[in-house]
Amino acid sequence: MKDLELDKTKHSKLTFLSFSSYDFASYFVGAAQFLFLFFYYEAIIGLNAWLISLSLALAFIWDALNNPLIGYLTDRNTRFTKKWGKRLPWILIGILPWLFFVFLIYLPPDVDPNTMSGAWILSGWLAITLSLADTFESLIYVNQGHLRADKFRSESERRTLAAYSTPISIISRVLGMLIPPLIISIQVGKEGFVFMALFICIIGLIACLLFIPGAKEEKAVIERYNTDEPKEMGFFEALKKSLMFRSFIVFIVGYTAFVVATEMLTMNVIYIGIYVLREDPSITTLILGFFLLGAIISVPFWVKLSRKIDSNKKTITIGGFCLAFALIPLTFFQTIYDLLIFTFILGFSIGCWWALFFPVIQTNVIDDFKVKTKMNQKGILIGLTTFISRLTATLTVVLFALVHDLTGFVPGYDTYEGLASAVEDINLVLWGIRLLMGVIPMIIVLTATIIFWKFYPLSQDVVKKNKIKLEELGI
Repeated sequence: MKDLELDKTKHSKLTFLSFSSYDFASYFVGAAQFLFLFFYYEAIIGLNAWLISLSLALAFIWDALNNPLIGYLTDRNTRFTKKWGKRLPWILIGILPWLFFVFLIYLPPDVDPNTMSGAWILSGWLAITLSLADTFESLIYVNQGHLRADKFRSESERRTLAAYSTPISIISRVLGMLIPPLIISIQVGKEGFVFMALFICIIGLIACLLFIPGAKEEKAVIERYNTDEPKEMGFFEALKKSLMFRSFIVFIVGYTAFVVATEMLTMNVIYIGIYVLREDPSITTLILGFFLLGAIISVPFWVKLSRKIDSNKKTITIGGFCLAFALIPLTFFQTIYDLLIFTFILGFSIGCWWALFFPVIQTNVIDDFKVKTKMNQKGILIGLTTFISRLTATLTVVLFALVHDLTGFVPGYDTYEGLASAVEDINLVLWGIRLLMGVIPMIIVLTATIIFWKFYPLSQDVVKKNKIKLEELGI
């Protein structure tokens, strides 16, 4: 029987690099977009935090619903499959509309947020444009996700892909945080954010164009689609089955915690810079630069550790505990200097999850699903992953709105001086911002790490057995 682990030369380096370009587009645009989105509508536009939270929650719920549906609808052969493949056509359809609606998010109508009608118009605009952007991104994300599992089938190939995609995703995430603050520091106010949105969309388009060659489906991949077609699993059947698999449930817990914690951190950085440190937005470039340095340095360490102990579960568990404890000091820092040190340590810790959780753990869970169902409909599983995680991601914006409401944050002020003059107790407001930066996400990550450590069932022996079974099944 063919040894899948020895298949190391199936794809060229350019293919790995090209395929990883979508990670750059997705993480760059996503990081830049959500880094400032809450702040933009609260501090610049002046919309109430609860209305922002409502709009984002509705968009997240829509995203949760549309992802598995897109996964189900695109997980079938069409008359174009034989020539163009199953995944690439959908990817091409999604690119331009996704970026167009991302840009529109930052062009809300010019209405008064302090009136009831104006506030609801702005809230509706945010919910609708974000939902449309998420819909078209789902076309790309879902199909790229299971194309990754189809193209890169061995553990060796997936680790090689991780060696390319992880540094790219880390760099793109942080560049998405480093560059926009510089742009809005040059041109303040609403116009600066609009220009920033245009800039990130252009960069996202370039990265997507570079992704297209790597997304091309080889003849062997297309032929496997034909062998997978005879029986299709329904949406609700797939949902029911996936919730019966412990590997999927534990993965969802970890994925959700990671998303909530990282979104909370990225959304809060600009609040730390402007209100706690009392600097202009460009200070976030320095803070996140140290984060990037720590994350980039950590990738070889985590990959080497994973290979040495030959256990993805143990490596992720170690990284999860490191990440949880690295978050605590971010609430209690005193100066920019100790904050930079803590941010570097945080970047080093989070590099583990970026290096292994998505490129390796997710694909192993997909393989486990295929083996147990004896079907190759992993697209719907990836959609279900986002479905559940986006439902729980509403926790992020609800926590933001709750903390801002309880501590007395007043919308419409984008400087420390303005906010201090408008609130009853500025120190209480600042403590709320600090808690959102460290202690609150720490609790979420620590809980998920303990669950992963205790209940994740896919040891390396199980992973290898699944590879053999997939080869026997021909999927």
